[in-house]
Amino acid sequence: MKCLRCGSESLVDGAIYSPIRTAFRPQGAKFLTLETGDIQTKAIMCKNCGYVEIIGDAMKLRRLTSDAGESSGNIT
Repeated sequence: MKCLRCGSESLVDGAIYSPIRTAFRPQGAKFLTLETGDIQTKAIMCKNCGYVEIIGDAMKLRRLTSDAGESSGNIT
């Protein structure tokens, strides 16, 4: 994997924290499910330029928005 800003391969996995762990909540998601509406995120930061990329769980997003048939990336 390469940095989207500078092309460096020197990346570090992590998370973005505030007083609590940051999560994404999709607008218009169905909330009458057995799981929360929050989608956990992870982050990757470039050691070279400091660029931070935030990645969310695309499979959970599709479940919450009823788009299970669409294909997309997934958080690992």
